[in-house]
Amino acid sequence: MASSTGLRVLIVGGGFGGLTAAIECQLRGMKALIVETYPTSATYGDIIDFFPNGGRIIEKWAGGRVGRQLMDICINKGDKFQYFKADGTLIWQEPWLLERSHFWRQYAGHRGQMHAVVTNYAKELGVEFAVGDRVVRYLDGRELGVVLQSGKKYLADVVLAADGPRSIARQQILGLPDTKVNSGYAIFRAFIELKEEHRKNPWLKDFCDPNEDHTKMWVAHDLHMIIYTWNKGKYLGWVLTHKDTEDIGESWSFPGKLSDVLRYLEEGGFERRLIEIAKATPEKHIIDYKLVWRDPIPTWLSASARTAVIGDAAHCHLPTSAQGGSQAMEDGVAVAVSLDRAKGDVPLALRVFERIRFNRSHVTHMSSIEMRDGYHNVDWDGDEILKHPEIVNLPRYKWVIEHDAEENAERHFDHLAQDVKSYRPGTIQELALPAGGSYNVEERLESHKPVLQARL
Repeated sequence: MASSTGLRVLIVGGGFGGLTAAIECQLRGMKALIVETYPTSATYGDIIDFFPNGGRIIEKWAGGRVGRQLMDICINKGDKFQYFKADGTLIWQEPWLLERSHFWRQYAGHRGQMHAVVTNYAKELGVEFAVGDRVVRYLDGRELGVVLQSGKKYLADVVLAADGPRSIARQQILGLPDTKVNSGYAIFRAFIELKEEHRKNPWLKDFCDPNEDHTKMWVAHDLHMIIYTWNKGKYLGWVLTHKDTEDIGESWSFPGKLSDVLRYLEEGGFERRLIEIAKATPEKHIIDYKLVWRDPIPTWLSASARTAVIGDAAHCHLPTSAQGGSQAMEDGVAVAVSLDRAKGDVPLALRVFERIRFNRSHVTHMSSIEMRDGYHNVDWDGDEILKHPEIVNLPRYKWVIEHDAEENAERHFDHLAQDVKSYRPGTIQELALPAGGSYNVEERLESHKPVLQARL
């Protein structure tokens, strides 16, 4: 009988989606290799979060040890997420953990620190890494693999392109044009270590509280700022989303200017303590990053169905979905389950994988635009925000955050594999599993019923 054991899986991109795919494949007896351009993640200075659908994947690794390591460096003393008008008026708050069971499934903190923990676990399992060289060509013909800028070639039985929103696999393997579309917004992002000088600043001292982690968001028209603090008042990360209509050049990430940050904060009427946080941030720590939008694509698979795009390369979520990282991790689990269950039949595995994930990721992908516009176009002075302040909630629907990607892939593999083998007709939307829910307002309110009982 054919087996997936020993299957060579080449993954381009060592972000959280690529790492998850490598880990899950390695756990199932495959041999994973990650090819990554950047030699270290230590410079990733912004914040990232994973809600329980992503966190439950981490929870299973090494009997919970990886989750415990992450929790040591993540938010773990926060009990609520608070939403403010720009001027500091508190309009709504909800629990940081919607369920007690989420404690070991919900992670937020410094991207680089969290990335290092997961990378170390992948290496512990035997995942191989080739770092510091860029993939310039995908091979998907007589040979399957990639060619690096140095000329080095890596071959494999299956290739997973987790190469982000600037994916060259989309162009070379899927034949898609290089459509770098600015979403109309960009983000300033920064990370600072809070020190004694900050504790003495009356505007900043609350953020230095060793007994409470802060998770807060301030919203104005076309602007919103999120602040997280963690590790006993030692670390603070902030993100400011702002309008941006500049063209996209070769790079989407630039050094940020403090003067620009302060201008946006002042124009938006943001309260003094946010201005003080910006002033306390060394300018060299500020990054200005254009939020790039990618339209949904008709397929994630090469013509041979031996190469697939996953994560941001397949569905580039904006941060307002609060699901970019978790959806990439769901991809990693689903593709590993599919490769394992297909017993070496790579085209079958990838076709089933696509049908497991396509509609679910599409709905969360498209939601990020809706959520962003919802934040930015709230009538703060009208009656509706007073009647329904919960409309600014993070989009944490049960069908999204309680999803078990491994169980789902295992449960649906056989019947989807039969559909593939029988050439069942239909579009990918018709052949793929239903998304599981929607982002309509009624479902949103239903999802937060327990929270609504604790109105301010």
